Amino acid sequence: MKTELISRVVATTLATALASIALAVPAEGATAAVSVRGGTHHASDSTALKAHVDTIMKTGTVGVVVRSTGPHGTRNATGGVADQATGDPARPGDRFRIASTTKTFVATVVLQLVAEGRLSLDDTVEHWLPGVVSGNGNDGSKITVRQLLQHTSGLFDYTADFPEFASKAGYQANRYATWTAEQLAAIGMRHAPNFQPGTGWSYSNTNYILAGMIIKKITGHDWTQEVTARIIRPLGLHDTLAPTTDSRIPGRHLRGYSAFGEAGPEIDVTALNPSAGGAAGAMISTTADLSRFYQALLGGKLLRPA
Repeated sequence: MKTELISRVVATTLATALASIALAVPAEGATAAVSVRGGTHHASDSTALKAHVDTIMKTGTVGVVVRSTGPHGTRNATGGVADQATGDPARPGDRFRIASTTKTFVATVVLQLVAEGRLSLDDTVEHWLPGVVSGNGNDGSKITVRQLLQHTSGLFDYTADFPEFASKAGYQANRYATWTAEQLAAIGMRHAPNFQPGTGWSYSNTNYILAGMIIKKITGHDWTQEVTARIIRPLGLHDTLAPTTDSRIPGRHLRGYSAFGEAGPEIDVTALNPSAGGAAGAMISTTADLSRFYQALLGGKLLRPA
């Protein structure tokens, strides 16, 4: 039962991750294919997986990579292309920017630090980051670490006031810029909070920028180093990266495209200085590595039961 539950959650999580890749928008003319490998499996399962891929492709998506891991083995389904310019098909092992799935890695590190007694989920942001959350009605002394992780802090999402993600021109002008966590947090502080801490829920990337800063304050290491040392290396996630400023995706990978809601064709947005996303969305991985990560996390290998 436990294995089946974990498998269902992993499959759902990966589908969500792939559907929410930042800056990826639909393109026309893609075709779908499916490959299956590993263990015994039922033909109906593979057919169902391919059907899901086909459904996504009908929205105009450029490329899709899906992986399902469970008691009956592993199935991989792909659709469309990895690169519109070359027409190379999407493949199961292709890397891609995992966007906000990065937050799960960061939250895991924070919870490990809690288990080690180095901080409490009830600690305030002000305690660890004095003066960072202030101005325009923002008050770090009223926001807890728990509220950052649960998106109940009320803090404004800095990406909603971020030129790099707002337009084609903004992206082209700023995609190689290096941003510090302090700069990203400061963008969020330009705005009043959406609500008082703990009184509502609102997804905000600012929360995880701050969580990354807290990791560094406690450990003395950047969040990328802690994620690498605590999760990537121990689990053998060889295709997973927590980059700092390198704008490339090494090896075979899916390219991203966006029109930013503007008229005209989408542009290639693959090259991006990941510091723009930081602890909220900078990482790169594959479906196989993400499956391994979530199985370890949900199976109790990374966190204590509490």
